Amino acid sequence: MGKYDKYEKTMDAILTTISVAMGLFHTYTALFGSLTSMWQRSIHLAFGFLLVYLMSSAKGKSVFDRLYSIVLAILGSATAVYIITNFDAIIMRFGSPTTLDLVFGAVALVLVLDITRRTLGWAMPIIAIGFLAYAFLGPYLPGVLYHRGYDLQRVLNQMYLTTEGIYGIPLGVSANYILLFILFGSFLIATGAGQFYIDLAKALVGRARGGPAKVAVIASAFFGTLSGSAQANVAGTGMITIPLMRNVGYRAEFAGAVEATASTGGQIMPPIMGAAAFIMAEILGVPYFRIVQAAFIPAIIYFASVLFSVDFEAARTRIPGLQKDEVPNIGKLLKKGWLHLLPIGVLIFLLVVVKWTTTKAAVYSVLATVAVGFLQRSKEFGLNEVIGAFRDAARGAISVITACACAGIVVGIINLTGLGLRFSNIVVSAAGGNLVLLLALIMLACIVLGMGLPTTPAYLVLAVLGVPALQTLGIPALAAHMFVFYFGCVSMITPPVALAVYVAAGIAKAGFWKTGINAVKLGIAAFIVPYFFVFNPPLLFQGSLPSVLWAGVTALVGAALLSGAMIGWLMGDIGIPERIVLFASALGLIDPGQVSNLLGLVGLALVLVLQRLRAGRARSTARLQEDAGNR
Repeated sequence: MGKYDKYEKTMDAILTTISVAMGLFHTYTALFGSLTSMWQRSIHLAFGFLLVYLMSSAKGKSVFDRLYSIVLAILGSATAVYIITNFDAIIMRFGSPTTLDLVFGAVALVLVLDITRRTLGWAMPIIAIGFLAYAFLGPYLPGVLYHRGYDLQRVLNQMYLTTEGIYGIPLGVSANYILLFILFGSFLIATGAGQFYIDLAKALVGRARGGPAKVAVIASAFFGTLSGSAQANVAGTGMITIPLMRNVGYRAEFAGAVEATASTGGQIMPPIMGAAAFIMAEILGVPYFRIVQAAFIPAIIYFASVLFSVDFEAARTRIPGLQKDEVPNIGKLLKKGWLHLLPIGVLIFLLVVVKWTTTKAAVYSVLATVAVGFLQRSKEFGLNEVIGAFRDAARGAISVITACACAGIVVGIINLTGLGLRFSNIVVSAAGGNLVLLLALIMLACIVLGMGLPTTPAYLVLAVLGVPALQTLGIPALAAHMFVFYFGCVSMITPPVALAVYVAAGIAKAGFWKTGINAVKLGIAAFIVPYFFVFNPPLLFQGSLPSVLWAGVTALVGAALLSGAMIGWLMGDIGIPERIVLFASALGLIDPGQVSNLLGLVGLALVLVLQRLRAGRARSTARLQEDAGNR
């Protein structure tokens, strides 16, 4: 074994130790109470610094590279140690930082930008640097962008010594909630639950027409509750589902689009959604279950639309399901692996029935998962698997920690300069007070921003900039945040930069643009439904139970018609005029209003009558041709 191999092995052991320590720290504070906000968040970020830089050191090819990364890891950790050891003094001199305060603040700021660059690329750091520049250049900017400007001392104080910058709400949510759910997902996968959910999807729908595509949709919905990341979801399930879809006859670009679209939906699928959902709950000051409740009907509409689309495509192109020997027996599968359903059940029970806090419910769900791992005999699960789950969770958390810390810089500058109010005034003025136009502008901003960023930082920036503009024109806070959240998610499947599509197209060996266009068609519901739930509270589970149920049922029918319009199939091929009528009918049914629902049903009836007449003419023509042939 060479020196480099020994060094890499040693660093791997150190990283594993840090990963376990990180998981145990957050589990302990979730059970027995979080530390002071600055302590909890600075320790959380210190773990991020250590993981990013020591991983970089392990990969270093030269002694200088390794030592340089170790020095940066020590400096990053020192910024947390400084906060903790000098906390009382920092509080006493609030607003009057010392030179040493500013030095550590500058180090923390630069290192946050650096670890974000290393994990997420340049897009987020460039945006954060742009906002930092805005803090200094305000006096030289024209019009509504003007502000009095801030010096370096004020900016570093805001970024490092308060909970309005790096250690703001985004990092707080990562430290208190998100890490626990990443740990939950990691343990579920370690116990074999991920494969169980894929097998369960196969058993449920594998033999139906176009079965592999339906497996992809359902498995991605299941798996998305574990990962909360569109790209991770594509990589996790796509390696299995995309080849299955290709084998039964789906086009490569369609197979990739199905996986990308379904995996993107994992971020909006309760009970465990993407990281942005936890941040939304914190910003709104509502229980996480309220976010889950609001997301339920739109998520069902989204996945139903994708399921109908793959079914109609299978019917149109005559794609069969899987063979009997390719599909697990559901009875045997459940008998062998039903325990894997318990952790999700525990989480839902604790959140919905017992109404425990999100953190406490998450910890007990993790403990239930560990128990299932030891009880489940179909997969080896011991100390090595437990340590591996901690390690995978820590590595999975890196991108969230860096994104939240860097987003804190952006949010801090927005709050410091008052840019949020200025942006709201600009957008409202550009829309001329027209709410629909304002929604369209915010949608475009979300998609464009989300093209270069993960969903969480994209949501955070628009939550601070765009949501106030929507509230100015009377949109309720929850609906406004959900609107921004949805379009931050669908940026994952919206070309020209669609991160989920890139991964899926690579697995499918398909062209990016064709895959992206198909993904937009499949995910069309996500581009439409937010406009309706902004105006119709029942779609966000608000209002009386009958109104909510009616809204859900009609919206599901609308989702089917929407899919038919996009694919060109409803009980048979349909032409362009019928597709237009069907599309309009779908909009009428997704909107919970009685008049719109009635018009939607009339449109559906018209299309069905036209199809019946066309089918009758086709049968008559066939009989005439047959009679002519017989003569």
